[in-house]
Amino acid sequence: MRFLYIWLLIFLVSLNAQKYELGQGYVVHEYINIGGYFSIDYANGENVDKARLDDVAFLMYGKLPKAFSYFVEFEAAPFYEKDFLSDTSQKNTTFHYERAYMNYDYSNSVNFRAGKFITPIGYWNLVPINVLRDTSSNPLFSYRMFPKFVTGVESYGYTSEESDLKYNLFIQATDDIDEDYINIKNNLFVGSSIEYFADDAFSFGGSLAYFETKEIRKNVGLLQVNAKYDWYPFLIQTEWGYTNIDNTQTDRTEYQLGGYLQGMYNFTEQHVLVGRYEYFKDTQLGELADEHIALLGYSYRPVYAFSIKGEYQFHDDKNANKALLSLSVLF
Repeated sequence: MRFLYIWLLIFLVSLNAQKYELGQGYVVHEYINIGGYFSIDYANGENVDKARLDDVAFLMYGKLPKAFSYFVEFEAAPFYEKDFLSDTSQKNTTFHYERAYMNYDYSNSVNFRAGKFITPIGYWNLVPINVLRDTSSNPLFSYRMFPKFVTGVESYGYTSEESDLKYNLFIQATDDIDEDYINIKNNLFVGSSIEYFADDAFSFGGSLAYFETKEIRKNVGLLQVNAKYDWYPFLIQTEWGYTNIDNTQTDRTEYQLGGYLQGMYNFTEQHVLVGRYEYFKDTQLGELADEHIALLGYSYRPVYAFSIKGEYQFHDDKNANKALLSLSVLF
């Protein structure tokens, strides 16, 4: 039913749309913009032969008077999936709240956000839309180590008006606004992150966080570091994290250690070669604790809001090797 409401809302506001540019959304009112995105991918390997209409999302956002702004995103994923190995298919047409928040921009140093928003940790997690990412697949680090979203409040900005040091402080002390759409269910999540911009090309930073999971009671502490060197046509970025996990049910202490190193070379603004190495160790998984993955990929982006990407993944277990192709569009 929520799906029908969203379509009806978009239809009604689109009647008054003033202008449109791919990737910039429809301007339907001074305070209302609507847009969306989708991605299609195909994976093929020894153990996989699958096609998906993956992310299907609708966006509404805009600036309001007195330095306020808002952003709302509904998403269904995977919307439709066809498994050719088992000759089965499934669909998920239920749309969930991926993001829903309000901003207040007071100054360059002090700003506030409240609602459900992206967890401000590292680089990869800050880009949730497939079309804007460097590869179709996501590093294990980016979705296994910490909740991808916060339902709570955040303060962010630079430490002074002319500072090169950016900070984020956030806290969640309640359930997620949509618990069916969060990678790690929790009801307490608090953390901070910093990023120092040394010059136009180099930046580095890190995060500290603590959260308590709900399904299996665990108290988790996170330490994360990241760095980026962006000097066209080259871009190198890396993120690494360590979690200390106190399993209150088994009275055991476990940990995760993971991250990635990724390099990119832009042949032109439209054609990009990507290489990535990632490592992930999780003592909760027994014999599956250590994973090494190498990736070689290519991205073609004729315009900012449209991308075609291909990659091949090399795993420790050769049976897990696979090729992945995707097409994604931002409206």
